[in-house]
Amino acid sequence: MPITTCIATPAHIDACVRVLAEGFADDPVMSCIWPDQNRRHGALPRYFAASLRHFHLPGGGVQIATDQHGDLGGVAVWDPPGQWDQPFSRTLRALPALLPALRARTSAAIAVRRTLDDHHPLAPLHWYLANIATPASHRNQGYAARLVADRLAAAPDTAAYLVCTREKNIGFYQRFGFTVSATFNLPIGPKPPMWAMIREP
Repeated sequence: MPITTCIATPAHIDACVRVLAEGFADDPVMSCIWPDQNRRHGALPRYFAASLRHFHLPGGGVQIATDQHGDLGGVAVWDPPGQWDQPFSRTLRALPALLPALRARTSAAIAVRRTLDDHHPLAPLHWYLANIATPASHRNQGYAARLVADRLAAAPDTAAYLVCTREKNIGFYQRFGFTVSATFNLPIGPKPPMWAMIREP
């Protein structure tokens, strides 16, 4: 099955949001922020829409993969080197869109964000894979692998970094040269383990 990848534009936001909300519906990080499943599933579309529009799309690193019919098979949210740490001014502008999604879970989201940031490497400059997801209809068909491989092939001399939220997925990233650089736990709820992974250039 042929797979086509390209850089996402604002016209792709709605489709990307659907894929990301589905893919992260039961993710350990999102489950810490929104322990209640119904609230989490209701909040994720707003959260991802605000995140893409205000933080990730402006950097030009969000990639999508489509099948031969043009249907979205995967989304990879990459932040370019030096752009993972969002400036306060951008966060301030995003608040009106983020707060309706977070509501009473704002403090939980801040605690999780601080923990992730505390373990984020400052050097070397790197591409940061913030999120990657495929819809159920396109899973296990190579879409996520193609998105990772394309980004790494386009920047062979630049490091890449991600946080793996499920132990079973470590092997997937190891196929692309990522190695576990640290392990840590989120600070709230069941405090699930996280695996920081880096791929050297």
